[in-house]
Amino acid sequence: MTGKQPESTALVWNSSSGWADSQAKAEAIRAILSSRGSAVDVIEVKEGLDIVTAVKRALDAGTATVIAAGGDGTVNAVASALLYRRASLGIIPAGTLNHLARDLKLPLDEEEAARGLVAASETSIDAAMVNGHVFVNNSVLGFFPYYRGIREKLERCCLGSSKPGRFVAVLLGLCVALWRLPRLTVSYDVNGTQRSLRTPFVLVGNNEHRMQGWALGARTVLNSGCLWIYVMRPHTRWQLLTRVIRVLLGRMPRESLFEVFSGERITIESTRRRLGVGVDGEVVELNTPLRYESLPGALRVLIPRSEAAS
Repeated sequence: MTGKQPESTALVWNSSSGWADSQAKAEAIRAILSSRGSAVDVIEVKEGLDIVTAVKRALDAGTATVIAAGGDGTVNAVASALLYRRASLGIIPAGTLNHLARDLKLPLDEEEAARGLVAASETSIDAAMVNGHVFVNNSVLGFFPYYRGIREKLERCCLGSSKPGRFVAVLLGLCVALWRLPRLTVSYDVNGTQRSLRTPFVLVGNNEHRMQGWALGARTVLNSGCLWIYVMRPHTRWQLLTRVIRVLLGRMPRESLFEVFSGERITIESTRRRLGVGVDGEVVELNTPLRYESLPGALRVLIPRSEAAS
C-alpha cells in the first residue's frame, strides 16, 4: 500500500526581477516551498520563453500550484494560463509595483511571502480580458503606452545599460509625455450608456480602483464581477497638474478628474484602427474596437490564512 503522493508545485522564477543574488534567492525560496512536502519544479523565465505555454505544460503534467516569483508581468502571464483551472496561483512579489500582491495583502519580502504560501488558504478572484488578452489589475490607454514607447526608445538608444541610465530614461520619458500630452478621441459604451470624449488617459480596472489619495490604484474588493472605467476629462496641462495634486491630497473628488462608470462589459471605439494598450504594465497593439469583459471568479489564488479568516 503506497502513501499519498505529494502535490507538485511549479515555481516560475523571473531571474531578471532585480534580486541582488537571484540564484541564491531562488534556491532559498525553493527550500521554503519544499518544506510543506511538495515537489517544487523551477521554471526560469528567460528571453523568448512563452510563460503561458510552459505553465500549461506543467499543469498537464499534474502541477497543483504555480508560484509566480516576479513582477506584475510575470504574475499576469501565469494567471493567463490558470484561468478556470483547478490549480492555484501563489505570488512572491519581486517587481516594482506588485499590484495584485498588495491588494491581496501579501508580504512584500520574498522569503516571508514564500513562508506564507506554505500554510495558505485558497480564494477565488476575478480576472478580465480585452480582445483576448487577460489582465488581473488594469488596462490603460493614452498616456501610459505613449510614455512607455518614449522610455524604451531612450533605453535602446543609450540609457538602458545601467540602473542610473534607466532612471534617467524614466524621468525623461515622463517629462516628454507630459509636455506633449497625447490625446485620444474615444467613444465608450457601458451598460447602454454611451459617451464620447477627447482624453489623454483611460483606465479600465478589474474591480474598483482607488483614484484619490496617495494609494492610487489600490483595490479593496477583487471579486465583484465588475469592470470600472475612468476616463480623464479634458484639461489644459496646468489644470491637469493642479487637479492631480489636489486629488492626490484628497482635496478634490476623483470625479473632478474622471468620468467614472462600472459594468460587466465595456466597449471602447476610437478614430484609430489600432491602439497601444497597457495590459498589467505591458503594452500590446490591438485593433479597435476594444471589447472588455469581466471574468468573475476565474482565478484561484493563495492568500495568508489571517486574510482568509478576515
